[in-house]
Amino acid sequence: MNRSLIRWVLMAVSCVGFLFAGHSASAQRAKPKAPSRLYTFDATASEINIILKQNGLMSRRYPTHRVLAKSFNGKIELPVDETKIAIEVSAETKMLTNVDATMSEFERKEFHASLRGPILEADKFPAIKFISVSVTGLQKQADVRTFTLNGDLTLHGVTKRVAFPVTVTLKDKELRATGEGKLKQGDFGLTPFEKGMGLIKIGDEVTVGFSIIAKTQ
Repeated sequence: MNRSLIRWVLMAVSCVGFLFAGHSASAQRAKPKAPSRLYTFDATASEINIILKQNGLMSRRYPTHRVLAKSFNGKIELPVDETKIAIEVSAETKMLTNVDATMSEFERKEFHASLRGPILEADKFPAIKFISVSVTGLQKQADVRTFTLNGDLTLHGVTKRVAFPVTVTLKDKELRATGEGKLKQGDFGLTPFEKGMGLIKIGDEVTVGFSIIAKTQ
């Protein structure tokens, strides 16, 4: 075999190898990443509630007050790396509603006037927002996840980092999340309601609980 033919064969082999390698690299680059799953809250099946503790003399009648967020929305983005879960929630301040079963309508009206007026100033701060920042302590067992959700809560114009222990159950196209945490009104520039020389006196600490059902779009 003459030298020209040998060079031609070597060049042909090199070209084939180059093309094959290039094709493999392109195939690897073109491989799509698994998409995140996006869930939106089903507000009709979900609940966000706030428990206020009564410390005044009225505690004999109302040891606690239960307040529901009657208007809220939210979304959850769940990537393959579940520690990167992203959650956003927004609730209308003026739609926080006392649901104490034994409270008269007159008392409820006065409660709402104080809560939405001088305490939360709903006209000035119409929304309460939560944006997740990180997840810690993620544990997986079948379709159940438990973790601590850390995020920024904006209330009454003040943003503070908060943490909630959360349990999530994944089923087909549905996500269920439950959790509960405690907050202090003073941390958000709020003054707990007090009236009648100690007759009515709401405690600084409140308990926030939620039961969320979210569905994929």
